Amino acid sequence: MIEKLKASPLLQKLGGEPARKYLALGLVCLLLLVSVLLASGGRARPEPLPESSEAVTTQPAATEPPAPPPVLAGAVEIAGLEMGPEESVFGLCRDGDSAAVMLSRWDEDAQVWRCRLAELDPKTASVTAVVELEPMGEGATFAWLELTETEIRFVDRDSERCAAFDRSGRFLGIQDHPVMDKAHLGWRNVLLSDGCFYKQARWAEISRSDSGSLNRVVAFYDEKDCVHVIGEPYDQIRDAAGHRLLTLRVGENNLQELALLDLDRGLCLDRLSLTPEQGEELGDALLGGDWALLCLTAQEPSNAKRLLFWYPEAGRESPIETATLTERDLIDEISVLSEKLAQAGISLRLDEAPPAEQTPTTGLQVYESSCETGASLFGQYWILSELDHFVEKLPAGMVRELSQELPGGDGSEAEPLQLYIVRSIPGDAAAFANAWTEPPMLCFATEEFSPSHLAHEFMHVMDLRLSRWLETQRRDLENEWWALSPAYAYEEGLSQEQSDALEAYFVSWYARTNSNEDRADSFQMLFDSDEPLAEQWWYAEKPGVQAKLRWLTENIRAAFPSVQAVERAWWEKLPPEPEE
Repeated sequence: MIEKLKASPLLQKLGGEPARKYLALGLVCLLLLVSVLLASGGRARPEPLPESSEAVTTQPAATEPPAPPPVLAGAVEIAGLEMGPEESVFGLCRDGDSAAVMLSRWDEDAQVWRCRLAELDPKTASVTAVVELEPMGEGATFAWLELTETEIRFVDRDSERCAAFDRSGRFLGIQDHPVMDKAHLGWRNVLLSDGCFYKQARWAEISRSDSGSLNRVVAFYDEKDCVHVIGEPYDQIRDAAGHRLLTLRVGENNLQELALLDLDRGLCLDRLSLTPEQGEELGDALLGGDWALLCLTAQEPSNAKRLLFWYPEAGRESPIETATLTERDLIDEISVLSEKLAQAGISLRLDEAPPAEQTPTTGLQVYESSCETGASLFGQYWILSELDHFVEKLPAGMVRELSQELPGGDGSEAEPLQLYIVRSIPGDAAAFANAWTEPPMLCFATEEFSPSHLAHEFMHVMDLRLSRWLETQRRDLENEWWALSPAYAYEEGLSQEQSDALEAYFVSWYARTNSNEDRADSFQMLFDSDEPLAEQWWYAEKPGVQAKLRWLTENIRAAFPSVQAVERAWWEKLPPEPEE
């Protein structure tokens, strides 16, 4: 090749030594470049990826199956638990130091619910046992799952009933759910949100109407009654255990973040993020000792669910971001509420114990000691704010009528209704009322209070005016009410046959204590009911209860001019009487 180039006519014509040298050098370089390109096949070699010395080759794309759900840091999916396409998670619950999940599906052919309880081991994130439950019919509507050493219970806490099974899954029947003792008118631990208890964890979700200064926030208060606000408004508490909270915050772009908070230490122990790209949202959540059981639901159209254990890392702890509602803040809020309630006809006795002789408890029991004062500012605020919401639902002027003379009296107006707020009431009671004092009185304990107590206790006070009005009609309150139930209704030591017969006449087992509690519980069920009565078992399946509620609503309307002034009061929810 080189010899041919030297003898070429072009090189001979150029002549001269320098020209020949430079031209020969250029040709040699050109030949070398052509040789390299031919050796590489005429294609440029791609550069290796950073931190790699190997060449990258491109493979043709292949069809791959859908990617599995993402693995979350610190979370482990439960082994050995498969959910059918039509199964849903009814609820999670603790079983000693372990956990359990109830799975349910509707069997369209048999028209029954089929449920199975899977017992879980948090240490290994695995299933230890599965129990198939005997099927329940369509009419069974319950909201909570509870486990005891001997029973599995589906509980409706509002109606104080449960569907009970033994631990082998055998159906034991629909039973009363004993949530309170004889001297207790409310929850021993007040349920405020999904599975979270006020007295256990000493926290609450507090709110104010648009006229106030507080938004809905997650908060807790310490032994000095300082209220600490956690994070931003609209954080959600998903579960509580002791003084530890599992909270959920939904941020921008639907970003969900779980946080495990230790209120005693003021620390966030760990956080877990569920990003929108993962396509899952948090459903049920259960907080254990050093774990949390989470149910994640995929977005539509699949709505697939999966269960996993999250094991927070204590080493990632950081201080809880809190603000403190000062004593001045709470005093200002209480002042606003006190003035508003005074205008409605309620005279407040904050942190003042009523006289001992005016403190009867339920039934015929009488206290021998006075109530304990020292109610927290936060507790006072909470009770007053709930009372304010309650009074707003009453017809205008109704509270004042509780202590007014009936038409035909001397025209004088009695003192306003007296309201006492204390720390605790002897006998672990939550509240009591006395309509027969002058003026009538109510007392609530901050340690045991629940908003459901309001309608119950107000009915006790309403008894006074109701009784006086019936007397003007030459009627007797107790005689007419007793006539609405069997003669033995409030007796003790009944036979099983007699007890079964009374089911149709009472909204709860506590209503059987005496006629006063019967009216109070009946009015509470009416007042607090959000669903149509015709769809609720405690009304639809009980003709005796229907007769009592109709008598109660008709006579309260007749006895109170304020109720007559409105077309329909809040509690007047009875469906029309069937035509004969």
